[in-house]
Parts: sequence; structure tokens; C-alpha cells
Amino acid sequence: MIRFTSAVTALALLGACSPSVSSRAERVFYRGDGAAAWGTVCELNRRGFIGLGKRGYVSVAHVTDNGTPLVGPKDGVTISDQASDWSFLGIDASKLDADDYPAMSAGMEVEIHGFPARDRDGEVIPGVVYGDDPEPPFWWVELRDSDDGIAAEGVIGGISGSCVFDDDNDLIAVVHANGFSQIEGTTNTWAKVVPVREAILQAQGRLPPRRRTTLLGIPMPRLF
Repeated sequence: MIRFTSAVTALALLGACSPSVSSRAERVFYRGDGAAAWGTVCELNRRGFIGLGKRGYVSVAHVTDNGTPLVGPKDGVTISDQASDWSFLGIDASKLDADDYPAMSAGMEVEIHGFPARDRDGEVIPGVVYGDDPEPPFWWVELRDSDDGIAAEGVIGGISGSCVFDDDNDLIAVVHANGFSQIEGTTNTWAKVVPVREAILQAQGRLPPRRRTTLLGIPMPRLF
């Protein structure tokens, strides 16, 4: 049975020699109306901005819905969805091209770049895409550890909105939550993510919004 923890209170810990965090991942702190949240926003792929004149960011709604950004980019939220937990900042999502963002597939090697709360240096977490969740648009990434002999660890605040990059350094998803589930042959440590491609399609009305039909969880193990 999965134990589900909001990603606002989650981020895997790595050793002191972690790779550098991508400049496209920026730490943020939102506050307003009694709510507050640390998190990360991700600069959208530059190749998707020819003629648009703005960079634009993608993150998760449960961070950016917390008021005003006091730390990080000050771009306003242009559209968001609480159920699927995505938000676009500083750009009209209708002008984005979903084909600029690779589709996720089981077995992809990825890196998660983000900032624990109050951490100015950030962390890089390696992982492998495990599979899609029964509730679209979410997917699961099995977290790994870059230090030999140390298993993937639990997480601390700040992973929400962190950028998931594939091995071509393309942005493919943002982190929604952390989870733990005992599955043989895995590290049992997971990140639940929102694919950017699907977020764009939902924002453009080309995919249906999320409808809860199953209990939260990750799919049964599959071979790849």
C-alpha cells in the first residue's frame, strides 16, 4: 500500500558532490492569505518560444496557488488546474506546442532538478520512469541515488514543481508528489510527476480534465 506525501514536504537527499542544478530550474516562495509554499518553477524549452517574446514557466498549482511569489520569478499564473496540478506562468499556454516536449515512456532515464526549502544550491536526483498512474495525467519515476552503496532516500521540503529532464536535457515533467511503495526489484522510493506535454494539451482543451476513478497508487510492476 502506497504512503502518499505532498511534494511540498519532499525532496531526495544526495551527497555533497551532486551535479549542478540546471539554470532552467528556479526556486520560488509563495505567500498569501495565510498560505505559504516553497517550490520550484521550470523554464519552458527555448525552442518553443520562437516569436513569442517571453520565456514562460511551468510548475504545479499547489505551489503557485499560494499567493504572491516573494522569491523567484514574478511572472503571474496564466492558467492552472488544481486536480491535475499544473500551472503555466508568464505565457499564454495556447501558443505552446505540445510536440516540443517529449512523451514519457517506461524505462527512460531522467534527472529531477529542484530546490529543498531555503536551499539556494539545489539538488539533482537521478531516476527511471516506471509507468503511468491510473489517474491521468500522472506518471511515476523510481528515484535512484548517485552515490554507490546508498539507496534512494526519503525526501524533504521543496521538490514540488521540480524539473524532470530526459537524457537529451529536454523538460518532460514537473514533480507533483513523493511516494513510497514496496515493489520487488525497485528502490521503493518514487516521485509522482505531471508530464508537460499533457499539461499543455489539457490547458488547450485537447485532453479531458482529470477525473478521479481509482485510489491513488502506482501501477503493478511491468517489464521493459
